[in-house]
Amino acid sequence: MKKSLLIFLLGVSVLCRAQDTWYGEIAPFGGGGTNDIFRFEELEGAASFTGTGMWTAGIDLRRIFTDLFSLETGAAYSHQYYYSTPAPGIEGGDQSGSFGLITVPVTARFDFLRWLFAEAGAVVSFQAGSSAADEMSGLGATAGLGFQYNFKSDYFIRVRAYGSQYALLHFMPEDNPQTLWNSGVTVGFGYQFIHLGKCNCPESNAPRRRFY
Repeated sequence: MKKSLLIFLLGVSVLCRAQDTWYGEIAPFGGGGTNDIFRFEELEGAASFTGTGMWTAGIDLRRIFTDLFSLETGAAYSHQYYYSTPAPGIEGGDQSGSFGLITVPVTARFDFLRWLFAEAGAVVSFQAGSSAADEMSGLGATAGLGFQYNFKSDYFIRVRAYGSQYALLHFMPEDNPQTLWNSGVTVGFGYQFIHLGKCNCPESNAPRRRFY
C-alpha cells in the first residue's frame, strides 16, 4: 500500500512540474534621438529632406526562455521632425513638417556579461498623419545594445541604444520610395513577472460540484 501511494505521489509531482510556466517582463520606456529621410538612389529634380530629430515612447514585452535568450515585442509611438528643401532651380524655401509613426518590433535578445544585452529583429511601422515625404508604413529592421540592472525586488531599469530602418518594404509600393532611419537612446523602468500555467494535477481536472 505504501509503495503504491509513493508511486502515485511521484506521478502527480511530475504532472505538476510539466505545467506551462514561464517568466516575462513588461517595461514602459521613453527617449529620443536623430532621424533621416532619404532614398537609396536620389531622384533628379526631387526635393531633399533633412531630419531634425524625434522622440519616442512605448512599452516592451519580453518572454524569457533562458538566462541568455529571450524574445521581445511591444508597441511604440515616435514623432518625427524634418524640413524639406526644393531641388536646385525650383523656387521656394525650406518647409518644416512632422508626422507620427506607430511601430511594432519583434526581436531576439541575447544577454551577456550579466548586465549587457544585444538584440535584433524586424519592425512593422504604420504612419500616423500625413507629410510631404513618402508614406512610411512598411516592414523594416532594428538592432540595439543595452544595459539592464535588476534590483533585488522584481523591478529593473533598462537603457538601450538602437538604430532602426523603417519601411525597407513599403505596404504601398512605388518606384524608388523614401525610407526612414532612426537612432537614439531609450530609458525604461519595468517589472519581471512569472506566468503560472494550468496544473495537470488530478484535483485540478476533477469536475466541479454543482449546487442547485
